[in-house]
Amino acid sequence: MLNYDIYPKVDLDNYKKEARLKDGSKVLLRPMVKEDGEALYEFFKAVPDEEARYLRDDVKSRLVIEKWAKNLDYEKTLPILALKNGDIIADATINRRRSGWKWHLGTVRIFVHNDYRNIGLGELMVEELARIAYMLEIEKLIVEVPDTSTAAINTFIKAGFHRAAVLPNMVKDRFNQPVDLVVLMKDIKPPLDESYDYEF
Repeated sequence: MLNYDIYPKVDLDNYKKEARLKDGSKVLLRPMVKEDGEALYEFFKAVPDEEARYLRDDVKSRLVIEKWAKNLDYEKTLPILALKNGDIIADATINRRRSGWKWHLGTVRIFVHNDYRNIGLGELMVEELARIAYMLEIEKLIVEVPDTSTAAINTFIKAGFHRAAVLPNMVKDRFNQPVDLVVLMKDIKPPLDESYDYEF
C-alpha cells in the first residue's frame, strides 16, 4: 500500500508546471478549463485523418469537444494540456472511478501534435500523469493503444509501462476495420523530483 501522507495532495485549481523540452523550448502544463474548448477543437482538427481513425473518440467533431469542455469533472476525468506560446500542443487525460473494484486504477490517454514529437513532450506528459496519479492516490495506470501506434507504445514503455495484454481485433477504427488493442500498465511510485521548472 502506498504511503500518500508523505506527499501533498494536488491542488488542481492552482496546478501548473513549466518544463523545457529537448529542443530548448518551454511548455506550460495545466488542467483544461471550460474556456479551452475552442482551442482544443482547433488542436484536434489538425490531426491527420490517418491518425484520427484510430482514436477512441471522434475528436474532429465540435460537439464532442464542446461536451468535454462543458462537462469537466476532475473527479472522473482530469485533462492536462501542454501549451507553447498559448497554443495547445498536447492533451493528456487520466480517467478514474472513485468507487468499486477499480477505484485504485487510472486510465490514460495522450495525444501530441505532430510538430512536437520526438523532442520529449510525449515522455514528459506520461511522467507528469504518473506524478499526478500518485497525488490522486491512484496505484496503477493503464493505457489502451491500437497496435498500429508503435511510437506511442514505445513512449509508454520508455516511461515504465509494460505490456499486460494484446487483445486481437478488440476495437474498430473509423472505417469499421478491426484493430488489435495493446494494454500497457504501470505501478505508481513516489516521484523523484518535485521541481516546477525542469528539463526533459
